[in-house]
Amino acid sequence: MAMVSRAAAGLLACVVAVPAMADDAWYWNLGVGGSVFYQSNSGGSASPEFTDTSFRPNVQLGVMRPINERWSLGTGVELLVEDFTDWGNSGNLLMWRIGEFGYQLSDNWALTFYGGAARYYRETSAYGYGFGAGALYQLSPSWALSFEINYVGTDTSINNAVPYKRDKFGWGSTVLRYKF
Repeated sequence: MAMVSRAAAGLLACVVAVPAMADDAWYWNLGVGGSVFYQSNSGGSASPEFTDTSFRPNVQLGVMRPINERWSLGTGVELLVEDFTDWGNSGNLLMWRIGEFGYQLSDNWALTFYGGAARYYRETSAYGYGFGAGALYQLSPSWALSFEINYVGTDTSINNAVPYKRDKFGWGSTVLRYKF
């Protein structure tokens, strides 16, 4: 047990000290935009299959850190909102971008690639995975415009839910980001 606590303390010290020693430390970004959102549900024994396309607000919050002059690494969350006031059966989709990589093409253009875990807020909890890619255009040192394409697959089998349902989502987003 003491060995685990020392390892955790050492890891915490590295996480705190390494960004402080780096030339370019971690930075936060906040994004707001819109998404064309496609959903497909495979149905189940008691419900029919369906598809739907809609427009949804998109909110992003992340933290990034340059690795070198071309590459950056970070994490963040993305929320596609159907209902801000209700979370139980809201239809909201939350994507945690566990690993997000950025590649700087030029002074103004960058590419992003990410993968992570997702949570679909519905009558029966649905969890899954997701990935995406995008292009980012730097408008100024603090402002950027991003264009992204994403995919998420969720299912309710983690809850042994009846009827079993699998949802697939795809969306294209345009997001204005602020770096602080």
